Amino acid sequence: MTPLRRYNLTGHTYFITVVTYKRHRILLKNPELFPKSWRKSMPTAWVLLLDHFHAVLEVGECPISDVLHSVKITYSRRFRDQHGRVWQNRFWDHVIRDQQDLNRHIDYIHYNLAGHGIVASPGDYCLSSFSSYVADGSYE
Repeated sequence: MTPLRRYNLTGHTYFITVVTYKRHRILLKNPELFPKSWRKSMPTAWVLLLDHFHAVLEVGECPISDVLHSVKITYSRRFRDQHGRVWQNRFWDHVIRDQQDLNRHIDYIHYNLAGHGIVASPGDYCLSSFSSYVADGSYE
């Protein structure tokens, strides 16, 4: 596998997508493992789907690769005994550039489900941060 060049920017906000190994549709079998796998703090916005998740997270002094390595290892240790390998080796990331970029990615996380016809409304799906954004007044 070719070495991946990734910016190691600490103190930034990232939009990430992490996909299961061979896109196996396994993440909703034990959805409670998702929040338990984030050691320091949950992402500020997230959605858990059958074979991947999207998240917006603020990275402190630890590089994004280290943060996601920890999440993947923690999740896998709890899950792989029943289901085998969980994650693809890599992940996709995007450094958030400004407030407009952040808003666009948070909206993508929350409204993508409805856009693909998975649910009629983002409020109909409980495995995302949408309800907390409604509760704090970010969405009507």
